[in-house]
Amino acid sequence: MHKFILSLLSTPLLLGSILSMGVMINQAQAIEPENTTADRLSCIRNKHKVGLVCARASVLAQIPNYQPEAEPSKDDAPMLEFNDEESDMAINLFGCDCPACINSLRAMRGATPLVY
Repeated sequence: MHKFILSLLSTPLLLGSILSMGVMINQAQAIEPENTTADRLSCIRNKHKVGLVCARASVLAQIPNYQPEAEPSKDDAPMLEFNDEESDMAINLFGCDCPACINSLRAMRGATPLVY
């Protein structure tokens, strides 16, 4: 009888199942990580950069929306309406402040694009 029990315990199949039962009894419990910050990344593809360009939402939120200072006269050529902060951020992220880059920046912010 003792030889039979020893032969069972020495088989890899039985030994493996005993070890796996021990692991199943002491299972670790995973919990959902708490999101301590709501500062998510906003990413977009741009023709001037390879891959995605990302910026923190808190940084993008600091850029004020464009507010026209005065009504342009009807004789002037149409102007693209963006502010210096948008221009600077587009240059930092994409390397230029062309209309496509300003539109990419505005898409990252969830703002309306330039009309051109």
